[in-house]
Amino acid sequence: MQRFHSLSLPMKMRLASLILCPLICALHASAAIADTTIQSWDGVKAAIKTQEARKLLDLETNFDTRLPAGFTSAFLVQQLAPGQDPRRMVLSAAKAWPLRPNSYVAMVCLTNPTGAAGATQDGPGYCVGDNIWFGVFETTGGGVPKLVARTDGPVATPTDWSDTDIVLPDAVKARDPKDGALSVPTSWNQFDLAPYQIKSGEYAFGVRASWLEPGFADGGSGFEALYLFRVEGKSLRVVFARPMSDYEIYVSEWNGTHSYDVGDASNSLVILPGQTGGFHDIQLRQQAGKWLRTFRWSSARQRYE
Repeated sequence: MQRFHSLSLPMKMRLASLILCPLICALHASAAIADTTIQSWDGVKAAIKTQEARKLLDLETNFDTRLPAGFTSAFLVQQLAPGQDPRRMVLSAAKAWPLRPNSYVAMVCLTNPTGAAGATQDGPGYCVGDNIWFGVFETTGGGVPKLVARTDGPVATPTDWSDTDIVLPDAVKARDPKDGALSVPTSWNQFDLAPYQIKSGEYAFGVRASWLEPGFADGGSGFEALYLFRVEGKSLRVVFARPMSDYEIYVSEWNGTHSYDVGDASNSLVILPGQTGGFHDIQLRQQAGKWLRTFRWSSARQRYE
């Protein structure tokens, strides 16, 4: 029996690039996840309650690879990933950042050197892998964009799943508990330029990243995290990396017919007026639920915890 044979072509493309988990991983579901049981695939999307989870299912988030004036792919590789071969570029993107005057956020996604697993472009605008670089540029008077800050290397900061209402991916569940509930995303999807004002006069920008896990027949799971990046001098630092949404679709088969147990959850991020160390506290709130969690600035680690 085929996996995800009723899903859209982009989703098939992305799932094909991931390591398939054993079927047994997707054959069990807790009562908390099986929010709704549907008898036909046609009703699955409608059973997913939150907009973020529906977008994740339909793969409606992706980087816009149409570069603004003044940017080229070769220029972005040179500026964001110095010393890297531009022929290894999978995709590049740059987008105006309205909350920072005359500024752009940008990224490049590269394959790794020969012999190492690297990034791939899994459909238009998706970077699957672990070789992605980000930066911020400024432009004045139509001149050549000037690099303000960039990540010191490919982003390697894992998402912290230790305190969340979002279901854990199998990759996290399988980890030794002593190693912590940490996982680097398998796909980088989209800039998120909502007004994340982390302190007076300073904004962070976001990037959405995800994991997709196939299951039995049409079933499977998707998970999305939010990364917040802060400009610190000439460096661009991850200051927040937490799960934000998930969907899970479990399939049961009886006498040749399928039924679908569907569940999802999504959180909203709220910037609170209270501050710690000069930085606004951040709160995640479950949409249509009671769960919430407040994160405060850690001066010792220079990030939210």
